[in-house]
Amino acid sequence: MRIYEDYSDEPEVIFRPLSDALHSRLYAVEMADFADDFGFYRAHLPAVGDVLEVACGACRIGRALASCDRRVTGIDISLPMLRQAREAEGPNCRLAAMDMRQLAFRTRFDAVIIAYNSLNLLVAPDDIHACLAGCRAALKDHGRLLLQLFVPGQQLLRQPGRKIFQFQIFDDPQFGRIVKEILRTYDPELHVLSLEERYRLRPASGDGAANEDFARQMRLRAWPADEWLAVLAGSGFSVSRSFGDYDLSPFFSGTGSILLVTADRI
Repeated sequence: MRIYEDYSDEPEVIFRPLSDALHSRLYAVEMADFADDFGFYRAHLPAVGDVLEVACGACRIGRALASCDRRVTGIDISLPMLRQAREAEGPNCRLAAMDMRQLAFRTRFDAVIIAYNSLNLLVAPDDIHACLAGCRAALKDHGRLLLQLFVPGQQLLRQPGRKIFQFQIFDDPQFGRIVKEILRTYDPELHVLSLEERYRLRPASGDGAANEDFARQMRLRAWPADEWLAVLAGSGFSVSRSFGDYDLSPFFSGTGSILLVTADRI
């Protein structure tokens, strides 16, 4: 047994790269019970018609919104995510592999959803414009676009350039205890959020499995709300409503990090 002098001698934790396949499984566990955003989409989607969910992931929202009168098509570029979605695919909900920057449909939709900060994943402005142009082309005349966007809130704005740490813990029969650590750094000049997600897997004692640590790094486009609204207007959309939380309270710039938007094709 090795005795350490102090914590500075503690062995460095090594985080292995998080594969797309493992991330899709962990994401499904993390989001399994999350439904806070359903109310926004149900309140602003047409009750009847065809809905496109862009970057649908495991199709959590699409399955909840599909009904006998509302048909949902979900697209995603991640094959592991789509495989996860197909395991629980329901009626009136179909899936396809497609890049959100290159939407290509022969039919047109009554509404398009880009949920849970997925548009932020397109860091390059040209890619964001391409996605929005594809959404507009996929919509019927006066069709509706529903978005959840990440915007920098008070915590990031007050600490530009500093790394902000958060974590959450959830349990799963397969993985045991999962500790997810999130490290965020905001660059106010570039309007880019650097994000590191760490997953520490701690199997239940007695099953013989070893602890494992995984991580992945991402960059997100983190424009303030007025910039997002200007981009939408320049992409052929008229913004009708914006909210600052899932309870549909009004959005106030510089407070929270959630921006929910309803916009109509013009």
